[in-house]
Formats: sequence, structure tokens, C-alpha cells
Amino acid sequence: MDTANSVECYIKEHNVTSEVALAKISDLVEHEWKTTNEARFKNRELLSVVQRVSNCAMCAMYYCHGMRDLYTNSKDLIGTIESHFVNPISL
Repeated sequence: MDTANSVECYIKEHNVTSEVALAKISDLVEHEWKTTNEARFKNRELLSVVQRVSNCAMCAMYYCHGMRDLYTNSKDLIGTIESHFVNPISL
């Protein structure tokens, strides 16, 4: 069973091309990223909660950066995992 990713869902829901869907989702991600960063500095009393949400957002940005879906296509992620854990930079 194959599940649809956010781009495929957007295409079907709004009857647009993949280029339009990718552009719109990219705009949404950028807007929410700015909102999340603003929240980190404006709501100091909620910093621990906002920091956790920010960490999740950073992961999402990484997995979808450059119009790649590294969650679905995890084989593309192997180089990064190796560079962090198998072949780390010596200090």
C-alpha cells in the first residue's frame, strides 16, 4: 500500500500541477518557519514547549529541503547519516 505525500494530496485537493503544489507547500513551510522562530523569542515563558516544536520543525525542514522527500526516499539520507555517525569529523 502506497500513501500519498503532501504534494500529491495538494495536487488532488486543488487540481494543480506538481510545480504549483511544490511552490505553495514551500511558501507554507517558509511562513510557518518564520512564525515558529518568532514564537521562540516572543514567548519566553513557553520556551521549553516552543523549543520542542522548533526541533520538530527543523527535522521537517531537513527531510523536505530542496523538494526532496527524505522520509519516503530514505535511501537518499544515507550519506548524511554516515557523515554524522559513521564518519564523523575529528575535532
